[in-house]
Amino acid sequence: MKHRLEIDGLRAVAVIPVILFHANIDLFQGGFVGVDIFFVISGFLITRIILSEIYQSSFSIIHFYERRARRILPAFFVVLIFSTFFAWFLLPPIEFKDYGQSLFFASFFSSNIFFWIESGYFGVGTDLKPLIHTWSLGVEEQFYIIFPLLAILIYTIHKKLVFPIIFLLFFISLYISHIYSAPSSDIFLKEGAFFLLPTRAWELLLGSILFLTYNNAFIVSNDKVNNALSFFGLILIFYSIFFFSKNTPSPSLVSLIPTVGAAFVIIFSLKGTITHFFLTQKPIIVIGLISYSAYLWHQPLMALSRYYFISDLDALKIIFIVLITFLAAYLSWRFIEQPFRDRERVSRKTVLIFSVLGCLIFGAVGASIHFNDGFHSRYNSDQLKLLSFHKYDQRDKLYRERVCFLKGDQDEGSFADICKTGPILIWGDSHAASLSYGMSSLKKITQFTSSGCPPMLNNEIFTRPHCQGINQYVFKYINEYKPKAVFLNANWLKYKSIEPLTLTLDALSKENPTVEFFVLGGLPQWLPSLPSTMLRANVLLDGQETYIENKVFDKVKMKDGSISEIVKQLNKKNVRFISLLDLLCNSNSCLTQTKHSQIEPIAFDYGHLTGSGSIKVSSLIFNNVNLEQSDV
Repeated sequence: MKHRLEIDGLRAVAVIPVILFHANIDLFQGGFVGVDIFFVISGFLITRIILSEIYQSSFSIIHFYERRARRILPAFFVVLIFSTFFAWFLLPPIEFKDYGQSLFFASFFSSNIFFWIESGYFGVGTDLKPLIHTWSLGVEEQFYIIFPLLAILIYTIHKKLVFPIIFLLFFISLYISHIYSAPSSDIFLKEGAFFLLPTRAWELLLGSILFLTYNNAFIVSNDKVNNALSFFGLILIFYSIFFFSKNTPSPSLVSLIPTVGAAFVIIFSLKGTITHFFLTQKPIIVIGLISYSAYLWHQPLMALSRYYFISDLDALKIIFIVLITFLAAYLSWRFIEQPFRDRERVSRKTVLIFSVLGCLIFGAVGASIHFNDGFHSRYNSDQLKLLSFHKYDQRDKLYRERVCFLKGDQDEGSFADICKTGPILIWGDSHAASLSYGMSSLKKITQFTSSGCPPMLNNEIFTRPHCQGINQYVFKYINEYKPKAVFLNANWLKYKSIEPLTLTLDALSKENPTVEFFVLGGLPQWLPSLPSTMLRANVLLDGQETYIENKVFDKVKMKDGSISEIVKQLNKKNVRFISLLDLLCNSNSCLTQTKHSQIEPIAFDYGHLTGSGSIKVSSLIFNNVNLEQSDV
């Protein structure tokens, strides 16, 4: 089968949205489906290589792995060298140790397993992981190990069994991926479905089915049909890119939209169709040819840039990084990928030695970074004192974790009686829990907080199945016990929609006219963390009330504006909005440290308060609302 330029074009359609998704461009919130499209393409091309040679009795497993090594490893190793070099200078110990772990697993194409266990793909901080994107390489390489052996085994038993067995495996994989990705599924299983081969194999096997269908001429050629279905395939792909989001169960039956779209393009975009014309335009072909290198380069450049600028990336920086990505991709394709694929220039022996040694060396480097705790020796004692807050061991105690601050596996019945000790109630997620210690140090409070669960009624969060029950419980508690004041707080920036807050405040105020409700705006947030930001700004723990420019200020402020507008529109006498940014920041520079019994940064990570930070913020809040001590 001859080389098909339209498949190169389809690669471009896949890689561009992935890059823009990792750049956090809202329009491309479903850009992660580019990886699904890559899987279909890979399954199609790899099956074509393997089965064509098996049918001709010319397949060699060594030759197959040699070609995979030539195709994948040289550019991959160069990107790892680049990432590790700059990570050494930019990443503080805890982040560098995490990087070392990901480097170790990426070296042996198992980072999909590592990221499944460690963080998930859509969690907080994944934007700062230079190698998060290597999970897909892990899935593909694991498939490349298993599939050729399986194909040989099936063909040896009987040639006619190849298609039905692949078809059966496709449906089994699709079924379990849909079950484990369901909103009601355990979060650990959902993340496993996203990252692991058994639940991703169907996308690659869909490509295999395409080859078997294509190869056996099951599709009747018809120009009008080809034109309509290939164009429809593009529509399915673009629909997924623009309308899917991190809340879309993936992979699942819904993932058939982009993958079937890719399948239609592969099967029906023959010469003469609109889709073929679009995909074979020279700029698109060029991007498709360098798409593998572009995929490798984009995430390290994005993540390390976020560390360097201590912030998310504005439009100008994104444009610059995307241009650098494609420049690096072209150079990588031209001077690394192409030479290594030339057997006359690089022998099989050289490739195999290079591959084995490369994996072992990078694996050893990753292990060394891990076992040396991110090489603390790069920093002096004062810097290490500041960075030690990354391992803040007081959190569980201060937040009263699993007692008054519930985790995702706990329901409302897990709140202990000691949580209900005062006429002032704090309600919300982990950010509210981080305020609870300071509030309880100053006044008697009742604490109802739960991880990832904002104080909004009728707000379904797939990753927190008990959240609605917890919020209904708190709502009923307020109606029954009528506390003097209720403070609602959350990491509002984390939640795309805050519309349920309107109904929540309206119901609370109507049913409890004697209760004062205070909606607290977002806490200042720091990327990747406040200690790391202070280190980059050369601000150490000295007890001085130092202010540093906060790069996320505008985003938090914008969300606060939406909340403030909700409160304003309700126009209830007993509902008030309080901006924490106004209390903690001067313009867009925010307080970084305080002293309450001991000197500590305000937050130990991107936004969760330390003990001293919690007391400081709580005192500012209480001074602002003027609650009488005698009443509380």
